[in-house]
Amino acid sequence: MSNYPKALQTFVDPFLFQIFVDHNEGDWKMPFEWHDSLEIFYTLKGKGHYFIEDKFYTFQEGDMFIIGNNELHKSQLIDGEPFEALIIMFHPKIVRMLQTDNHYNPLTIFKERPPGFSHQMKMNQDDQIIFDMISKQLQTEFELNRDDSMCSIVSLLNWLLVLINRQYEKEKQLPSLNPKYSFKLNNTISKALDYVNENFYKDLKLSDLAENLFVSPSYLSREFKRVTGFTLIEFITSKRVRHAKNLLTHSYLQITDIASQVGYNNVTHFHLVFKKIVGMSPGEYRKYVSKID
Repeated sequence: MSNYPKALQTFVDPFLFQIFVDHNEGDWKMPFEWHDSLEIFYTLKGKGHYFIEDKFYTFQEGDMFIIGNNELHKSQLIDGEPFEALIIMFHPKIVRMLQTDNHYNPLTIFKERPPGFSHQMKMNQDDQIIFDMISKQLQTEFELNRDDSMCSIVSLLNWLLVLINRQYEKEKQLPSLNPKYSFKLNNTISKALDYVNENFYKDLKLSDLAENLFVSPSYLSREFKRVTGFTLIEFITSKRVRHAKNLLTHSYLQITDIASQVGYNNVTHFHLVFKKIVGMSPGEYRKYVSKID
C-alpha cells in the first residue's frame, strides 16, 4: 500500500477495469493523486505537462504514459490549452486471468523502475494503428457490459500490454525527461492532507489548520499550493465534490442529505459549486451515471 495521504487517493471503489476519455480545458486543475490500479494514459489531442513521482514530462498527441499503482502523479495544462487523453485503468489480477506463459509477465513495464526510467513512450505508426483498434474494441466491450465482456477485455488487454512492452523495448527511453524537477511530499503537507481527508465536511480554516500543525498560515498556504496546485479552500472543495459524486453514484440519499454530509448546509450553494466543477447539477449527474452503469 502507498504511504501517501488518503486525501490524494482517487478511484477508491474497487474495480477490475475502466476505460474513458478525459477532457481537460479552461481553468481545469488536477491535484496530485494516487490509486491502487495500473494506468495507461494516451494523448489523443493537445499537449501538457505530466508530473509522476519526482519526474517531469512534456507530452503531445500520440504520447503514452505507463503509471504504476500507488505512483503519485498529476497532469497539467500548458498556457490553458486543452488536451484529451484516453485513460485505461485496471487491476493487475485481470491480466493474470490469461496466464499462458509463466516466463513472460506483461506487467513488467509497470513494475521495473531502473535508474533513468521514463514513464513516457510513443508508438510507431504501425503499432499506433493496432493500439487504436484494440482500445476502441476495449471501449466497446466495456460499454456493452455483457456476461462475456470481461473475457474479451482480458484478452484484448493482454494483447495491448504485449504491444506496449515490445514498443518500449524498441524505443527504450524518450529524451523529454526533465531531471531538474524534484517533488517531495513534505511531512507538514502530508499531515495537512490527512487532516483534510478526515475533516473535509467541517468548516476548515487555514489559520486553524496551521495552528494544529505548528506552522505559520503563510507557510502552509504557500506549500499547500506548491504541492497540490490548489489553495486549501480549492482542495477542500475538490474533495467534497469527489465525495458527493461517489454518494450520488452509489447511494439513494437525497441530494439535500448528500450536501449536508459533504459539508454544505446550504443546498443551493452546493448545487452552484457542484455544477461549476462537474459541469452539471447533482441531479443531472445522478441521472447521467445511472444511464452508463
